[in-house]
Formats: sequence, structure tokens, C-alpha cells
Amino acid sequence: MKKINNFFKCNTKKIITLFLYIQPFLDILTAISIKKLNINLTIGSIVRFIFLIFCIFYLAFINKQDKKKNIFFLIVMGIYFTIYGSISYYYKDLHASLYDIKNLLNTFYLPIILISFIEMFKEYNIKLNIKHLVTVYSIYIIAIIIPNITHTAFLSYSHSKIGTVGWFLSANAIGNILSFLLPIIIYYFIVKKEKILGIVLLIATLYVFASMGTKVPILSLLVIIFTNFIYYFIKNIKEKNKKNISVIISLLIAIIISCFLILPKTSFYKNIQIHMNFYRINSISEIFSSYDNINNLIFSERLTFLKNTNNSYKNSHFLEKIFGIGYIQNYKTKNESTKTIEMDYFEIFYRHGIIGFIIYFGIFIKILIKAFKKIIMNFNLLNTEYLTSLFLILLLAIFSGHILVTPSVSIFIVIVFMLIFYGFNIDSKEKLINK
Repeated sequence: MKKINNFFKCNTKKIITLFLYIQPFLDILTAISIKKLNINLTIGSIVRFIFLIFCIFYLAFINKQDKKKNIFFLIVMGIYFTIYGSISYYYKDLHASLYDIKNLLNTFYLPIILISFIEMFKEYNIKLNIKHLVTVYSIYIIAIIIPNITHTAFLSYSHSKIGTVGWFLSANAIGNILSFLLPIIIYYFIVKKEKILGIVLLIATLYVFASMGTKVPILSLLVIIFTNFIYYFIKNIKEKNKKNISVIISLLIAIIISCFLILPKTSFYKNIQIHMNFYRINSISEIFSSYDNINNLIFSERLTFLKNTNNSYKNSHFLEKIFGIGYIQNYKTKNESTKTIEMDYFEIFYRHGIIGFIIYFGIFIKILIKAFKKIIMNFNLLNTEYLTSLFLILLLAIFSGHILVTPSVSIFIVIVFMLIFYGFNIDSKEKLINK
């Protein structure tokens, strides 16, 4: 055990950094496996599962701080997992139970990794080099642009709408990652003052956001612009710098005008037109005139999926209401469905019941509150970007999904929390930047 302890102490940061770097490549291999080879058990799933075991092993046998609390957490999680799997097997069958357990692990990936990272970073005094995160972000961008140029990109949608997602599988998942990481990437280039590289990556990001066809990146970009405008506006008002205030307002006006000129040429805007034409909606204001229009245009029918799942939940057994109906609703009936809601808060409640919901958000909300408390201690650019990133995570979880229940996305949520709690290095030779 002493050798294992030494291994963790010497190599944990390297393993985490390596795991961070391989994320885009795992996503590419996953897309190829599913779209080209029709293989659902992908190398991405296997590697991320192995990493999950690595984190659980650390909490159970290696971690020295808060040992009793973490063991209690693992026991509670283990008991819930066992009951959940048993109920799924009893009311369905082995095949359905295995499907539910696979999705159970995907959903609870975030809280398990989050707690293990908090303990690892605290025990081994780990600070990530933010340049690694910028590099990984750039790999995602490149792996979308190159396929677009070479015409080897996968489509964002299977039919009707337009847009490409590079060599990746899910436009929503990749769009989410790029969206909530962008504020931190912006901060990096501002601090490093690498204007050329920053401008090139920003232009590349804008191209990717415009070409994906989904609403999440574009709306996230507007949120990022708004929060940064508020920060610089307040900062210069405090400093009574009238010249800068004029520049900021002028820049905002220029951005707004540019948006009106560029947006109609994007896949995002064209998809809105396609969607509106399909439902015979003639104006933007008409979208908000009825429940059906809001459901179809704003939520992409997620409210319908929510209603169907709610009906399945109401008709389920008492034990399923407490521990979750799982990911196959109305099993072995004419209404059987594996269609997810794609609204993460509701997804977790219905699929994992009252107990699962309490366990998941009991952990997540507690850590989220700590993060907010740390952020609001100082009004500065870094904390503004952190706040924007967290806000986007919480917002996209309801409007897009694939945030809190998708391992490929949730690992980056964990990284954001680690940056907030433990700081980072911009370069290995530079001092900690946290201002």
C-alpha cells in the first residue's frame, strides 16, 4: 500500500493532465465508433470508466483527509446503486437493468469525480496549468474546422436542419464544452497579452459556433459578451475613466451591429428559419404567442418529452418513484421509449427518483455554493469569467442538457471547479495568477 500511496502522490497530477488532454481524442474515437462502425461500447466509455474506478479507489484506500466522510459517501452511493439496479432488474429484466446501470454511471460520474478531485487537489497541492486547458480547447476547435474544410465532418442533425460538428458525435455536448470554457479562455489571452493568438482562436471559435447550427454556442456567446461588458463598464465607472467607458459602449454597439449583419448567414439562423417554416410561424414574436411554439422552437420539443416522462413516473411503482424509473420508460409496452428529456435537472429526478436526486444535488449544490462564495469575495475579471462559466453550466443544463449527465462534458465542469478552488498556473515558470 505504501508503494501505491507514493505512486498516487508522484503521478496524480500527470494522470489528471493526461486525462484532460485525451478528452477530444476520446470524443473523436467515440464518434467514429458509433457513426462509422456501429459500435456502442466505445474506447471513450472504457477509458472514462477506468478513470472513474481510479477516483473511487483513491477515495476508498488512498485519501487521508476527510477519510470517514468520503467512505460514508461511497457507502451511500454504493447502497443507492445496488437498490437502483435491483429495482430495475425486478421490474424489467437483465438487459434493461444493464442499460439503466450504464446510464446511472454516466449521470453520477460528475459528483464522484468532483469529490475525488477536490480531495486529490487538496491533499497533493495540485494546481493546473491553464495553458493545458487552452490547448485542449484549441484541439476541439481544430477538430471541427479541419473536417469542415476537408468535407469529412459529421452533421449536427440527422435530418432537416443544417450544421456540422467536425469529427465529433454530439453537437450539444461539444457546444456545451466550448461555451462554458470560453470565458476562461478569454481570460487567459487577456492576462498573457497574446493578442495575435487570442484573436486567431477567437475568430476560429466564432466560425465554429456559426457552423454548428445549434443555438447553445450563439446564445452562450451573447451571455459572455454581456457579462464582460458589465464588468468593464462597472470597473471604469469606479475608476471614473470616461474615455474607456465611451470605448466600451462604442465597442458594444459595433458588436450588436455586426451580429445583425453576420447572424443571418450562420447555420444557427438558417435553422431557426427552417424550424419556423416547418411550424408555419411568420415572426419571432409569434414564437412566444403559444405553449406549442415555445415548446417547439425554444425547447426543441423537450417539454413534450418532459410531459411523457412525467406520465411514466406518475404511473410507476412506489419504489420507482423513490429510486427512479430508469432510462427505459413504459418497458415492454407499446409506449416503450428510451428518449431522454435533455433537461438535466428533470432527467436526474425522474430517472433516479427522490433519493437519487437528493444524493446528486446534495453534493453538487453544496460544492456550487462554496464556489459562489469564493467568487463573490472579489470583484475582478477572473471571478467574472468564473461566474459566467458557472452561470452557463447551470443555464445549459436546463435548455440544452448533456451537461450534468454526460461524462465527456462533466469532466470539464470538474476542471472549472478545481480552477476556482485551487487556482492555476498560466505557465510552469510563472507565479500563480489569481487576480
